[in-house]
Amino acid sequence: MSFQGNSDFKTCIFVLMAVVSFLFPVLLFFGIVTMISKSNLFQSSPFSTRSLQFAFFLRILSSLVVYYIYSEYYTVRAEADTFKYFDDSYHMSKAFWHHPIDFFQMLFGIDCNTTYFQVNYFNDMSNWVRSYDNGLLNDNRLVIRFNALIRIFSFGNYHVHTLIFNLIAFLGSISMGTVFYAVSKSKLKSYLAVFIIPSVVFWSSGIFKESILLFALGVFLFHFYQTCQGKWSKKRGVILMATLCILIVMKLYVFLAFFPACVCYFMSKNREKHYSIYVSTYGIFLLLGIGLAGIAPQYSFVNLIVDKQRDFINLSHFFEVNSAFSMDYLEPKLWSLIKASPEAILNVFTKPWLKEVNSLLFIPPLIENILLFILLFFSFLWRKKLTSNQARFVFLCLFFTIVVYLIIGLTTPITGALVRYKIPVAPFLWFGILMILNTHKFPIDLRKNKLYKWFHSYL
Repeated sequence: MSFQGNSDFKTCIFVLMAVVSFLFPVLLFFGIVTMISKSNLFQSSPFSTRSLQFAFFLRILSSLVVYYIYSEYYTVRAEADTFKYFDDSYHMSKAFWHHPIDFFQMLFGIDCNTTYFQVNYFNDMSNWVRSYDNGLLNDNRLVIRFNALIRIFSFGNYHVHTLIFNLIAFLGSISMGTVFYAVSKSKLKSYLAVFIIPSVVFWSSGIFKESILLFALGVFLFHFYQTCQGKWSKKRGVILMATLCILIVMKLYVFLAFFPACVCYFMSKNREKHYSIYVSTYGIFLLLGIGLAGIAPQYSFVNLIVDKQRDFINLSHFFEVNSAFSMDYLEPKLWSLIKASPEAILNVFTKPWLKEVNSLLFIPPLIENILLFILLFFSFLWRKKLTSNQARFVFLCLFFTIVVYLIIGLTTPITGALVRYKIPVAPFLWFGILMILNTHKFPIDLRKNKLYKWFHSYL
């Protein structure tokens, strides 16, 4: 009887835990949706509450698709991107309850590179140490640390983590969209660029690095733009520095492409030839990079790109990646990079090609590329005369895109990785092209269409 009672108690506990595990993320989701309708943070954006709630709902649907795909088709969790950082964070978070000093040392990176931490925590993690080390900051650790922090109140519920990651990416998108609207005065163009691009929504809706990256890009852009409008404050300066640090840690190449573009935007104010400012400033940054390589060869950007490409090619061969394509090894010379640049940009801009579609995941980016080419065609056909500020911002978008495309095109021999790595610049590229498009030249039947008018009013 006692045994039976004990069994019933365990069953009740199991059922209770299952119910809590389901209800916790559901309640958190409705809490976020309610916050979107009530909080001044969201109401101050140019978009309606309904459209923001819809955009967040799209993200949650996408996160469920991510969960299903990585659960069913990537059975090795240590290699599944949306699970591996989440799983590794368990070993750090358990220290919070038993050895809190250890936890905070690991969280802030204070004197934790010792045998003690290696034996008790890091050896149990699969991604604390990367499979290759190119001398740059390890962005894996920031994602693991962030997950470990969330675990304090998430009780290890994966879906709670995805909701938090979606929320921070969403905040980045809103910040970015607010700037896009301030530049374009078009809700439609701004909304499409930040909330509707399928690849951006998909790759920033799970426990991915892109979620944090999108947050840092959007928040930095918002406060940078406000600063350019003369709205400077010490608080804004702290936020700018903090988001810049996140960009440097997460993706150094994004920072190296984005920061000069922002400098150019700032310098080109009250200048007529905006493009000349961008070309000359990027040229100066290039010369500084060459000069730094002469003083400190370990920081040579040429060698970093060559080493990164070599590591990527070797990894693609070792794991026999299905979407890998042939790429000649670069030489540690600037001229080698220059010669390979046209093909590199073309690959990033056009892949995946139709013959490379060997997975369902490649169909959305293929359709996305086709739509982008159609948009490009009509943007040149129905060009809009831009104001000075709009032209400066379009140059920021395009130069940022070109430099990121160039870096990932030179280093990445895997189509799947190309699709994912260009996520940070996708909103800027789409917005830059949409800015050029004159919607007033649309056929009058389209502009008077009830659905077209409703969508405008909905935003």
